[in-house]
Amino acid sequence: MMQDWVFEENVVQFLQHLSRYIGYRYDHLDEDALTGALEQTDDETPDAWFTYPLQGTPPLTVSLAQAVDGSVVSVRVDGDIDPVLAARIETLFDLL
Repeated sequence: MMQDWVFEENVVQFLQHLSRYIGYRYDHLDEDALTGALEQTDDETPDAWFTYPLQGTPPLTVSLAQAVDGSVVSVRVDGDIDPVLAARIETLFDLL
């Protein structure tokens, strides 16, 4: 599992890039699933994260939660992450 954060306004861009890396076609239905989903999340409460599957190769599970008193979203990416994909995900975290 990999974990870090991205700015709230970059969540969709993070998911789009991540999806591209695993061959998953991220589209408007994925964005619709995010609508309002983060409003009730809290990264300090383990049960208050929003979890979303990306069914590519490899399949990944992305968990998202808003940081308390902040404009960032904590992100966890879980799945069979090889070193190349790990480096790409780290780059996304660094950029977004």
